[in-house]
Amino acid sequence: MKNIILCLLTLILCTQICIADELRLDKEIKYQKQIMQIGYRILNANKIDKRITFYYVPQKEVKSKTDLGKKKVEISKGLLPFVDSDDELAAILCHEITYGTEAHKGLLRRIGMKTAPKKFELRADKNAVDLMVNAGYNPIALIIILNKITDEPNWFEGYFSQQSGKKRLLAIYDYVYNKYPEYLIENDYKKNIYYQNFLLTTKTERKKIREKYTEKNTLPVDNKSKK
Repeated sequence: MKNIILCLLTLILCTQICIADELRLDKEIKYQKQIMQIGYRILNANKIDKRITFYYVPQKEVKSKTDLGKKKVEISKGLLPFVDSDDELAAILCHEITYGTEAHKGLLRRIGMKTAPKKFELRADKNAVDLMVNAGYNPIALIIILNKITDEPNWFEGYFSQQSGKKRLLAIYDYVYNKYPEYLIENDYKKNIYYQNFLLTTKTERKKIREKYTEKNTLPVDNKSKK
């Protein structure tokens, strides 16, 4: 009798494990397809004729990365809870696609990217804005997702390898303000709590950006707000 009970318990346990595995696999398939579909949409819309592949990686780290040698973009499982829309996922992918396209330019370029990571990171952010607009995504989402996940190291700790999150956010805002002001005038994200936090923490710096373009006789825009 005991053996029968043990067999039944074992069968139930194995069944539950198999069902749980299938549920996890279903989610991972969903994530993989979403990443690929958005990634290839960006490549096609921007007429990028260099091969780049996209992978969902079931790791807990909150990160995305591009394998420069293999030209493949990886999005970790730990990053996905921070992503609330296709625009935000597209923002991450556009940033990484920049690394992939540059990696196709040869070994010397890849070495240069690794030896000057902070400089290239800012360039990749600006290029990501262009890629997003061309693919029909809202570039303000890049500010939103980076406001959620970027660190804010002090000057010494981040000097060699890590760009300040605030510096990246302001550089993106400056670029959008100058090149794509319509996204700030008609800002779909103006009530988004993460964007509102960006406005709160960059009030002084954004004022300087507006003044810079006002002096150049360009139309100042900032959600038509004095914030």
